Amino acid sequence: MKKCFIILEDGFEECEALITHDILRRSGQIEITLAGGKHLDVVSSAGVVIKADALLKDLNLNEYDFCILPGGKKGVDNISESKLDKDVIKKMFALNKHVHAICAAPSVLGDLGYLDNKRYTCFPGFQRGDGEWVDTGVVTDGNLVTGRSMGHSIAFAEAIVTLEIGEQYLKKIRQGTLGI
Repeated sequence: MKKCFIILEDGFEECEALITHDILRRSGQIEITLAGGKHLDVVSSAGVVIKADALLKDLNLNEYDFCILPGGKKGVDNISESKLDKDVIKKMFALNKHVHAICAAPSVLGDLGYLDNKRYTCFPGFQRGDGEWVDTGVVTDGNLVTGRSMGHSIAFAEAIVTLEIGEQYLKKIRQGTLGI
């Protein structure tokens, strides 16, 4: 079973975090931890309070295979301003772990230089770094999945499932989400 965590800072976009959490959980092959950056009760961009499973500072990153950065402008600003969050992202890359991001969150990766020489997507206006921005819903480039916006959350999560555990798990997920 693979393990991942989703970084939650106040102002995160709840659909991007929770739809992704739901789709990955439905695979039955990924254990997900909601990791609060500063506290366990995290307030989304729409004012919804989500209780994180753990604090980011308490995670043993060696135990995780990948992490996810949801968007939400305020949430992404909070990630960008957090030394801890940026150190965790850098350590994940140093450990050759995967970091996936959606909406405004790829800008954090771009600011840290992780989008250089990569194809990626993000919400228009949040392009950063020296990579190639692609005007599409989801982009997978090597070990990186990026998503454009909340409206692409399911496709973003499905691309992560495909990359991390294999396309064969999508049928099970789609049976539960689409009834097919």
